[in-house]
Amino acid sequence: MAQSPWRKHYEAALLQVDLEKLGSFVKAAEDAIHAHAASLNGGGMSDEHNEMEDALRNLRLLKQKPNG
Repeated sequence: MAQSPWRKHYEAALLQVDLEKLGSFVKAAEDAIHAHAASLNGGGMSDEHNEMEDALRNLRLLKQKPNG
């Protein structure tokens, strides 16, 4: 089974180490997740919906500025 495009963007954001680029990677991942969720037309809660919610929570954490 092919990997969903949102997962590729999400993984790229998680692996991004350049803090100057991180914001654009996070935004691309969030946009891809929201687009995919919209394409599902609210088809009920599935494992993928749960994974997307988890991914969005993790992306919010990445957007937080590091302490120090």
